[in-house]
Amino acid sequence: MKFSEFRKHIMTGISFLIPMVVMAGITGAIQKAYSWSGVPLSDPTIGGLAYSGYSITKISDFMHMLGEMNGNGFNWAYAFLCAGIAYSISDRPGIVPGFAIGYYAGGPTKTGFVGAMLMGFLVGYFVKWMKTWKMPKALQGLMPVLIIPVIATCCATFVFFGILMKPLSAIMLAFQGWIQSLAAGSLFVVGAVIGACMGFDMGGPINKTASMAANALYADNPQTGGIGECAETAKIIGGMTPAIGVGLAAILAPKKFTRQQKDAAYTCIPMGLCFITEGVLPFVAEDPLRVVPSSMIGSAIASGLAMVWGVGTPASHGGILVAPLSNKVGLWLLACAIGSVITGVLYAVLKKTPEEEETVEEEVVDLDIDL
Repeated sequence: MKFSEFRKHIMTGISFLIPMVVMAGITGAIQKAYSWSGVPLSDPTIGGLAYSGYSITKISDFMHMLGEMNGNGFNWAYAFLCAGIAYSISDRPGIVPGFAIGYYAGGPTKTGFVGAMLMGFLVGYFVKWMKTWKMPKALQGLMPVLIIPVIATCCATFVFFGILMKPLSAIMLAFQGWIQSLAAGSLFVVGAVIGACMGFDMGGPINKTASMAANALYADNPQTGGIGECAETAKIIGGMTPAIGVGLAAILAPKKFTRQQKDAAYTCIPMGLCFITEGVLPFVAEDPLRVVPSSMIGSAIASGLAMVWGVGTPASHGGILVAPLSNKVGLWLLACAIGSVITGVLYAVLKKTPEEEETVEEEVVDLDIDL
């Protein structure tokens, strides 16, 4: 498989993933903003039947459901990533088995981006091979609606749960435990590691593992302004600075970005403010050797400073909307600004100026995966 084909499949999966992540992030941010009012969320469950008590007149019920969309949306995003990659390889017959197995790469198994990506390629090429089967004429019409979805899903289930899930999950859990063990040492190192991980793969397995480690530290140390709240600040700021920084880079060095890149970079700024790191994925797929180091350095410094300064945030998501909940709002914003500027300046300096031929090629490649 040529790199251009690999990149096309990954970018198609990302184009499926990003709208779902944006939806999940924004609905979660809206719910967090509502929580400032002090009105408790209501759970519209009656007699054990979920959502049966939802009332159209109660804003608290509506906000509760936005929280449900937020929580489930990030799991659905991996299903969309897997389905998008499978679709890019094998066309529509790959969507159903890709979505079905991709869902379990999210919350249920913690294999995350890597699990969804691997299964997307496996499902895609398996379905592509199935499409070459010589079937009796009476069964040809059943191939896309019955035979391919069922057989491909069964085979994907066997491979994922029987072979890939345990080693991938074990690696992620071991890495999470290592991050938590750093809490006994330097606060700057703890924050820098969390931030660097958040800026490494933009919502991928390393990012999500660092996020879970920060959540675990908060669960074990929920004191106001304690290491748990500071870890949550490091996580949030570390996940915001890559996207904001890429947007700033396009402003600082506009001649180094094509028109399509500038449009995508500008949209990264509001996504970053809402703690949606995945907005940087198109740039990572295209230029990882420059984007990733820039993001990791900016995120590491921002998160490390937040930990040293004792900036606590009693929330696990929400981006800029949860900054007012911090015990040190000014330092929260300062750490985020420092990390974003560092990322933006580094990427603006490192990025190559595109040649005319590269611009033409990009326009052709991106026609089917407009982000």
